[in-house]
Amino acid sequence: MSIFGASTSTYDHITGLTGDSRPFPSQGEVEHLGHVIMNEIIDTFGKDAMEDHASMIAHCIIGGIHAAQMRIERDYDRAANELNHLHREFDGSEVKDNQIQDATERSRLFEAVAVVLETFRKSAEATYEVQTGDIWTPYRGSTSNRLSTYAVLEAGETLRRRRQQAQKGSEPTARYVVFRGVQEANTDADAERIFAALEWARQKCPDMQLACTGNLGAEKIAMMWAKNKNIIVHKAEFSTANRKRAPFLANDTLLALKPVIVLHMAQPVNPKSEKECQPNGIVLNIAQKATERGILNYPVMKRELA
Repeated sequence: MSIFGASTSTYDHITGLTGDSRPFPSQGEVEHLGHVIMNEIIDTFGKDAMEDHASMIAHCIIGGIHAAQMRIERDYDRAANELNHLHREFDGSEVKDNQIQDATERSRLFEAVAVVLETFRKSAEATYEVQTGDIWTPYRGSTSNRLSTYAVLEAGETLRRRRQQAQKGSEPTARYVVFRGVQEANTDADAERIFAALEWARQKCPDMQLACTGNLGAEKIAMMWAKNKNIIVHKAEFSTANRKRAPFLANDTLLALKPVIVLHMAQPVNPKSEKECQPNGIVLNIAQKATERGILNYPVMKRELA
């Protein structure tokens, strides 16, 4: 088992099935590269005049790796679609059989490259989180841990698995748990309550995907929990043109996902000021709207979740 959570045997299995005579780098080499690159970036830019920009630079480097992975994933999609078409039209001829074999090899190659890039990204991502205490997420869309779901790469199995992954990650069929919380909730006591609430939500909805805005504090803690549990995380995309309305637009964007549960944390466990003692109006807003729409919603501060 890799130190970053991926199965070494799975990595070796996938990269060994491509039919390419050129070897792929080992999983250890790829993880080491991601770790070293991210450490060098933080060490070089995380001081002096560049200190305030180090996190942004590191975030963009990981995003670049993710973008490359997504390009390969699209190539894989096209190869899988071609393979599916050939299987439907297979007539037993040698020509069709050769075409299926070629398409299978292309599909396997793209999948292997995607796995290598995912391993690279996850290593850099984990190092970034350890070094900065921040959570990396893509600027748009989401990431999923494909290495944990890959199986034997036979042509028919490849197509079956790909369909399952597409269905699991697609917007219409996803089952969302929305989490909205205050930035001031950033202590161990806050994390304990947040983790308990999210575990309760996962019991209610085992195939949940987490949706939030990615704000500091409570929502960053929730995202950390989700990533440790290999749960897909979505960040709400909304217009910031009107700064006063932006937080409320974020609430509307999250509710438009039609979540099965809304968890909300309107104040920290141990408020440090009179202002923190007052429940946050933006968080209360999403709770009120969820109630109006008949969506199951609970405050994280509630000790007993039904």
